[in-house]
Amino acid sequence: MKPTRYITEIVESLAPANRPEGFGDLFVALLRELVKGRPVSRTTLAVSLDWPAERVAAVLEQATSTEYDNDGNIIGYGLTLRETSHVVEIDSRRLYAWCALDTLMFPALIGRTARVSSHCAATGAPVALTVTPDEIRDVEPAHAAVSLVLPQAAADIRQSFCCHVHFFASALTAEDWASEHQGVEIVSVQEAFGLGRKLNRHLLQTIPSRTP
Repeated sequence: MKPTRYITEIVESLAPANRPEGFGDLFVALLRELVKGRPVSRTTLAVSLDWPAERVAAVLEQATSTEYDNDGNIIGYGLTLRETSHVVEIDSRRLYAWCALDTLMFPALIGRTARVSSHCAATGAPVALTVTPDEIRDVEPAHAAVSLVLPQAAADIRQSFCCHVHFFASALTAEDWASEHQGVEIVSVQEAFGLGRKLNRHLLQTIPSRTP
């Protein structure tokens, strides 16, 4: 399958129409609170969105992958305070992401530049890059690649999609890895960044004042 068609299918699968009503608004507000490096209460989200608490609770109830601490505060959804293999440094704060694509998407939604550090899922070799709201730069290794899969029809986006989306040191290494993993497509980091921008545009369709 051609990467452009594959990417289009992913965009359609993850479009706001397939998420709870109001999810895009809540997601962006949540990211911008999480980037402060501390757990986010439902009250904080309600104030930020000017929503009643019941509406915040209803949307969160359908976002089944959301991570919480022992006090019921949110500590992760895509961007997380819990350690993963994808490090995202923003404003000198060390945060983490669920998958390679998240690291390429979130700087535009947050409006901040991120230094991303990860590793090749096949060899363990380091992969690093800088992601601004508008571009990627300083990609090391220069020919790093990203794996993608079509999201499954499941409520848990982390298990159905994110757990399969990795960085690789090169397209050749990624293709070797993908040959043993059914349903995986390999794209360049730049193509994955382009997918992230498309997803951001779809996500923000209901938030006219915010653009990636």
